[in-house]
Amino acid sequence: MKNNTIAGFHILGTENGNLKLNTNKLYNWHIPKKLRGMLIAQGDIVLVQTKIGNRPILVMNVFREEDKEKKRKYKRVIKLLEKAPKQSHAVKS
Repeated sequence: MKNNTIAGFHILGTENGNLKLNTNKLYNWHIPKKLRGMLIAQGDIVLVQTKIGNRPILVMNVFREEDKEKKRKYKRVIKLLEKAPKQSHAVKS
């Protein structure tokens, strides 16, 4: 089963090359079927619908949520903006 929901923080901007996040609350969004093949992962930046328009968010968690469990409607993910960099597990000597 593919993941259909993400949780993340709103990106407020950048400061000295680092992302400034609104960490007051973790929000959830629905991943539409056409975007589930992109394999959105933790650390990715995606564009989502919000009350005040489309905004970028940093993905903190990706999970499967059955609609029958919570009976909640989430706003949707629009597109993937940036994949998280791959971490190398190379050992430096």
